[in-house]
Amino acid sequence: MSCVLLQIGQCGNQVGQSFWNQVDNLSGPDVHLFQHPITGHYRSVSVDTEPKVLRRLCRASTFRKENIIMDRTGRGSNWAFGYNGRKIADGADIFEKLMASMRKEIERCDNFCGTVLVHSLGGGTGSGVGSRAVELLRDEYPMNYLISCAVAPFATGESPLQNYNALLSLSVLSSLADGIVMFSNDDLMSRLLKRCTQPSHEVISLNDINRHIGMCMAGAMMPTDSLTAKTGLSIGLEPWEMLRSLCPMPTHKFLHINSVLRKKSSWEEMTLSLIHSLTRRNSEGAAFSSLANLVVARGDENKQFNSFMPRIETQIKSAYCTVKWNPFPVDFWISSKNSLASTAAKSLTVGSNYSNIIPQLEGILQSSQTKLSARAYMHWYEKYGCTNEDFVVAFDRLQTVIDAYKEAIK
Repeated sequence: MSCVLLQIGQCGNQVGQSFWNQVDNLSGPDVHLFQHPITGHYRSVSVDTEPKVLRRLCRASTFRKENIIMDRTGRGSNWAFGYNGRKIADGADIFEKLMASMRKEIERCDNFCGTVLVHSLGGGTGSGVGSRAVELLRDEYPMNYLISCAVAPFATGESPLQNYNALLSLSVLSSLADGIVMFSNDDLMSRLLKRCTQPSHEVISLNDINRHIGMCMAGAMMPTDSLTAKTGLSIGLEPWEMLRSLCPMPTHKFLHINSVLRKKSSWEEMTLSLIHSLTRRNSEGAAFSSLANLVVARGDENKQFNSFMPRIETQIKSAYCTVKWNPFPVDFWISSKNSLASTAAKSLTVGSNYSNIIPQLEGILQSSQTKLSARAYMHWYEKYGCTNEDFVVAFDRLQTVIDAYKEAIK
């Protein structure tokens, strides 16, 4: 079962490149899940409204040139501009070109199962073009899975419009996507700083954050022995089984992924390192809770992980404060090979349906409501066809998600 990776915007393409760097470590029959076995091309479509990032992809032989769609003007950090769009440089419609490339790429798949969208929530392209792409894909392929890997901007602000953009984008995603893997830049920065062991590494760059996101995605979505057939050939169930494990209810689809890679550490040490970097409480000191968890261990060459599973399960239940109503809150996948590294190393990835999404959504909601009450920047959105009703619907959808999560963790 193959999937197509759709990378949108500067952030989406940079994170996508980090993911493909992990895919390059795959070997044997597993390669066909993400690459065409004959040509070696990645199963990807890359879209951006500025050329600077995509120009580098054009030089790589593993990306199909016809699957690289670019414009030259950007979308001004404006969701409405990205969503409603305009004719790109060659006079074509960016969404027509996007869907044409997606159709061709899907037709090349042996058994297409779904799309993984990688984008940001703060920019005009990632949020606006990404939202429109989700609607078009859901309309064109209603029976296939759709996962969004969305990067939320720093709360301190990269753009005065970022909360509007995140609000409107999350409104579409919460309605149409099957799962939303949220990566908050603030959370990622805190996570990586906690893992720093040398003073020289205290400065975390955006490249470090992108590499970590790519590793988290690969840790959860690459082939595992647990889901591989007896013939030894993986059929690529991992991204979609992740949804089944972590989304017990369709109203709760926001996922949190953390991953750690070590060369000379035991499984327990890796678990403790991962837990240490986890944000476990909100600003008021209340503990976050998880509805379901998935632990993926890679590099278990000596088949020792099974003996550590009971202790790791206890640690995960305690750290993630699992809800009482789920009788099986922790699932395990194991792989003897570690495709996240070219050297002999082990990795541990934990995916969780985690309530830390509540303060993130509340922050976006409150900031957007404050600005909208003063009609701040609204003329920029109205210029491209966005109305007050769009914001009202978005407020209602996000509030529904927040209320649903608060009810689930009572």
